[in-house]
Amino acid sequence: MSAENVYRHFYRTLRLGAAELSDGGGPFGFDVTTALEFDYLIERYDCDVIIETGSNVGDTTEYLARAYPNRTIITCDVVDRYVDLVRRRVGFMPNTIVEKMDSPDLIRKYAPRFRRPLFYLDAHWYDAWPLERELALINVGVVCVDDFDIGHPRFGFDSYNGIKCDGALLGRFAEKIPVHYTNNPEAEYELPCLQPGRRGGKAYFQIGMGIDYLQCHRYFRQRPTPGGEAPRADPGPIVRP
Repeated sequence: MSAENVYRHFYRTLRLGAAELSDGGGPFGFDVTTALEFDYLIERYDCDVIIETGSNVGDTTEYLARAYPNRTIITCDVVDRYVDLVRRRVGFMPNTIVEKMDSPDLIRKYAPRFRRPLFYLDAHWYDAWPLERELALINVGVVCVDDFDIGHPRFGFDSYNGIKCDGALLGRFAEKIPVHYTNNPEAEYELPCLQPGRRGGKAYFQIGMGIDYLQCHRYFRQRPTPGGEAPRADPGPIVRP
């Protein structure tokens, strides 16, 4: 999908999360650069499903469902009113599944059914932070961890009980995540970000997907995972669109 189509779907999605979220809601916290990053990964890895953990009111869910009608979109939340609202927003679309369940259970149920999943790990704000349990269950796929510390003052990150969402946390899974990437604040994007408020950092990596296309694009900045060793696989052709 081209940047023009990303723009068209992104800015037509209602920001119902405006009253709920610190970033004012909108797909990916109203950060269109994340939508461009996702578009590159979905197309390059030919992802057959996008599994989102933590739908809230469904701004990102609706964007993904409309932008990628030929991909399955699966999302969940543990709050009844969010699940009901998201089902009203996207439940009529044949490519969507909305579940009321804990996010690790969602991954356990659906990940084995697909060959090339993309995981958007965005479940947070509750005492039982599920990120480590989610990561433990993922053995194949492309992964985006939201609200990750990228070491840049413009981008926020999560912290729970003194544990930051950062590279040290990923280091607990260094054997399968030897290297990770963050969004690159210095990159040139085809579309300007119109989010004047909070932006969340992102971590990206692939597990068991073959060629590491993340190292081929200016959107992503490589970081060594503590305790890991960067792979030596052929990165393939460098992409400079």
